[in-house]
Amino acid sequence: MSEVLPTSAGPVCRHLDLSTGHLPVAERDACELYLSSGGTAGRSCLGGPYGWMIYVPTEAEDVPQDVSPELAALMVQAREQDCHYIHFDRDGPIDETLPFYD
Repeated sequence: MSEVLPTSAGPVCRHLDLSTGHLPVAERDACELYLSSGGTAGRSCLGGPYGWMIYVPTEAEDVPQDVSPELAALMVQAREQDCHYIHFDRDGPIDETLPFYD
């Protein structure tokens, strides 16, 4: 993965921007569980009312064991594009080449 680029404002990271519909429902539920539990359970993420940001580990072997095959595949695609995060937004772009669960 490419280096994080330093700027006068701090590091800049790339992210893959997708509709929340590209995240399987079980993964969405895991994100909501993480947020509602204060980070003690579920999928580690940053969240808001319109979606989630999920960190993409630099190495495939560092992906958590409980990540679904569908999310793992999106992480591979993000990693190939030198992205550090996947941003799932309800108004985010729909990629016709990817599965859509909404």
